[in-house]
Amino acid sequence: MKKLETLFAGVKLRNPLILASATPSWDGERCHRAWLSQAGAIVPKTFAPPDKFAQHPRCGRMKIIRQGNTRIGMVNIELYTTITLEEWLKKDLETASRGGSCIIASVVAHPDPEATAANARTIQDTGKVAMFEINVSCPMPADQSCVGFLMGNDPESCYRQVKALKKNLSLPVGIKLTPTTHNMVPMAQAAERAGADFITIGNSVRSFAGVDIRTGLPRLPAYGGYSGPAIKPITQRHVSEVAKAVKTPISACGGVSTWEDVVEYIMLGATTVQTCTSIMWRGYGHFRTLLQGLEGYLEEQKLDSLEAIRGKTLPYITTIEEVAQRPPLVSRVDPETCINLKKGGCELCGPVCFYGAIEFSPRLKLNPENCDGCNLCVEICPVGALRLGPRP
Repeated sequence: MKKLETLFAGVKLRNPLILASATPSWDGERCHRAWLSQAGAIVPKTFAPPDKFAQHPRCGRMKIIRQGNTRIGMVNIELYTTITLEEWLKKDLETASRGGSCIIASVVAHPDPEATAANARTIQDTGKVAMFEINVSCPMPADQSCVGFLMGNDPESCYRQVKALKKNLSLPVGIKLTPTTHNMVPMAQAAERAGADFITIGNSVRSFAGVDIRTGLPRLPAYGGYSGPAIKPITQRHVSEVAKAVKTPISACGGVSTWEDVVEYIMLGATTVQTCTSIMWRGYGHFRTLLQGLEGYLEEQKLDSLEAIRGKTLPYITTIEEVAQRPPLVSRVDPETCINLKKGGCELCGPVCFYGAIEFSPRLKLNPENCDGCNLCVEICPVGALRLGPRP
């Protein structure tokens, strides 16, 4: 486990896995359970000042999105913590921090940055937290004023929030940015200029849970936040773009289900990785599963730490225009692997070729002169018999 120790925003973590702010960290006891399950740090549900305190729905607030029987994501309509700040200060932070737990306090960004800072100062005074994460990314603000993801789309607001907390606090300060934006880089750069010690990317994506086609009723009656495996490509885009634009440490948060996901985010420039939906679906014990996978990976790759691979992928990310200048490739088949060539049947690749490069007569025949090098057949093949290669 020592190989997984991570220095993040000046704080030494026992590993880079952080429980993101959500249901599994709704109170002090649940935070402590996550720590006992080997989370590297815990972000409790976002602390809200009294004038923003709100209870979430208790008549059903989560819907899993499935493709067939496979869970691909989840929409929730939760808000901030349902425990008052007074209760957190009096009891729950004490419980959460037992046993040396590393607690990252998530604070909702008030329209007045000084109010955000005052709220954070009260929490810092307990001595129970290690750093702060400003939430400017909630996908369903309790009202439509400039809070939540609405504030998180304004670079100046992000700057002012970070600046206020840096001025008033002695602990590290980060900001959690929203993926519900066309370009996260200006907000990240504003946070860096204000002195942010880390940037969390991102949160659930503002979304809708779907419709019951038998009744015409919405599966959830309000817009919510979409999380889970399906949002990983969105978050990875933001992480890689921000990592190339700023030097501030990044905590990646979005779509993490496996240890391989963690490695991908670190290769894209993240220092730590937050997870929530995978814990909601599998329980706190999933932290141990992720850690076992990471330890095995380091052993297999003969690496002393994950720092050795951080940002490894970034130099290889380029533009579509540059990729279009590379030599064209065509589909090639391995006859020893192809089901159709060995015994007939399958033919899954045929219907997905829209260029006339695949035909069956009755066995598979590739027409490289028609192949446009799109790679779709390679992705569809269930046994990995197809690949792209130079024209024969």
